[in-house]
Amino acid sequence: MTSSPSDWVGSVYLYIQSDSTSLPAQYDSCRASVYAALSKALTDVSRVSTNSLEILKINRGDRELILHLKFCGQETCKSFLQDYRERRIHQHLQNQLGHCLTMGSLIVHLELKVDGEKLDTILENENQCLRYIFSLKPSYQKDDELAELDRNLMQLSLCSVTPQNSNSPSSQGSSLCPSSQGSPPHTLRSGSSEGNTFRFLGQEYVDRPLTAAHHQLFANSVGRSWKKVGRTLKKDCRALRDPAIENLAFEHEKEGLYEQAYQMLRRFIDCEGRKATLQRLVDALVDNELNGIAEDLLALPENELK
Repeated sequence: MTSSPSDWVGSVYLYIQSDSTSLPAQYDSCRASVYAALSKALTDVSRVSTNSLEILKINRGDRELILHLKFCGQETCKSFLQDYRERRIHQHLQNQLGHCLTMGSLIVHLELKVDGEKLDTILENENQCLRYIFSLKPSYQKDDELAELDRNLMQLSLCSVTPQNSNSPSSQGSSLCPSSQGSPPHTLRSGSSEGNTFRFLGQEYVDRPLTAAHHQLFANSVGRSWKKVGRTLKKDCRALRDPAIENLAFEHEKEGLYEQAYQMLRRFIDCEGRKATLQRLVDALVDNELNGIAEDLLALPENELK
């Protein structure tokens, strides 16, 4: 390591899965509560502040939640790796999520990855793990939605120090979990056009954030044209600015066109968050005369205007 501790920054993807329940579905239905549980588990066990260990983004896979964690400081990262190796991270996540979801016996399975490299197989080699994590520099700031949840949690913490009448409206509405209040979770737009409509070939479609289905279909279909689409998207996406696209091509050359296209769109989604919408990808495809792929994306059932 050539950098000083003060400027040591790296990141890792933490995959969290449970056989007892669908964590992605739980996160969708009770976002603030689940996020609070995840944040508390990670910061409590490693005895660090949210400034040195941050959840930048939460992605939802088919069965797992994928947390993009950022470390500021090598010692913070070392502490996390030690706690992970000794399964304290596992235990705290199980306790916090089990309490949050009222599932006392919840068991979670965790996996650490950096660009496809599974760190779980090399945990005893701390220096190598640190090198991998240090090599993955976050290309974006904390997701707007998570930043808003942080602010809400801070306000709730400040309010909790003031005694309140248990029958007052403020105390009755202090639960973080929307399901306990019989109302759906608040969805943050983060400046995206989600929920608006756009037209393609004379038909109207609802705009929304890109899903795993869009991601897979795009990577399977775009072939060598992925670079052209990436260059169109880069006009409004700092994560794809030069030389990012050429670097992706070089890094994933051996894995083929699918992986190159997949990683390009993943970088776009990671950077833009909920602003990485269907319309932006369709527009980029149309600009490069790839209307057929755009049609296939829009033909997916969840993309049809209801």
